[in-house]
Amino acid sequence: MPTRPIETRLSPLNRSVQRALLIFRAFRPGIGRLGNAELAERTGLARSTVSRLTQTLVESGFLYYDMESASYRLAAVVLSLAHAFRLDSDVLDHALPIMRKMAEDHCINVGLAVADRTDMVYLESVRRNRRELSRHVASGSRVPIELTSLGRAYLFTLSATDRAALEISMQERHPDDWTKILAEINRSLAEIDREGYCSVSWQMGITSIASPLGLKHLPPYVFNISYATDEYSQREVRSSLKPLLLDLVGSAREAFAFVDPSA
Repeated sequence: MPTRPIETRLSPLNRSVQRALLIFRAFRPGIGRLGNAELAERTGLARSTVSRLTQTLVESGFLYYDMESASYRLAAVVLSLAHAFRLDSDVLDHALPIMRKMAEDHCINVGLAVADRTDMVYLESVRRNRRELSRHVASGSRVPIELTSLGRAYLFTLSATDRAALEISMQERHPDDWTKILAEINRSLAEIDREGYCSVSWQMGITSIASPLGLKHLPPYVFNISYATDEYSQREVRSSLKPLLLDLVGSAREAFAFVDPSA
């Protein structure tokens, strides 16, 4: 199967573009309206710089200025770009029918996510938990890497050097209990090495197991299954849910495995 070319050229970075992207990153699910002062605080940019950037983004059609609240909102073009990204995911196209059937047949939640800095971002989540104990998870929802099975499965795919660099950023979110969290991360990494997946309960009443796709020529995709914690024993997870998850990952790996023609 053909793969996308990897950009290897090194050229000077455009600082203005970098700063504009910081403006976009300040918006998150549940944080849809931000004024210049809030954007300056969230991005670390000077208020005058933020003002110039937001004015440019409004005139370019990427932000909308709400005069009543004196704040900015993302414009519709951003949704269009996100939709284009999602539709371009060949892995999602392959996996989604399997995810839907799996969720419906077993009354579980099945998700696919990719990494973005210190978060995992859901591409898709098929929710069929009959007790509806978990929050609604839509495409674009974010969860922290360090606390979730999705994130720890992603960490498993990184080199020791890359993982250590990312841990520095994650530690900033947990100055008081990082030692405990790091120990939990290491236990999860050992579990993936041993079992092919890791199991984490970071929301009350919900457990999630996750496994990475782990193909270097593709984005860092990770699949997960979540379920009501008291509905499955550890033995049942290993005998029932683990095979479902690993079969899903294996199917995607087989479909998108890269074979170097020069090898």
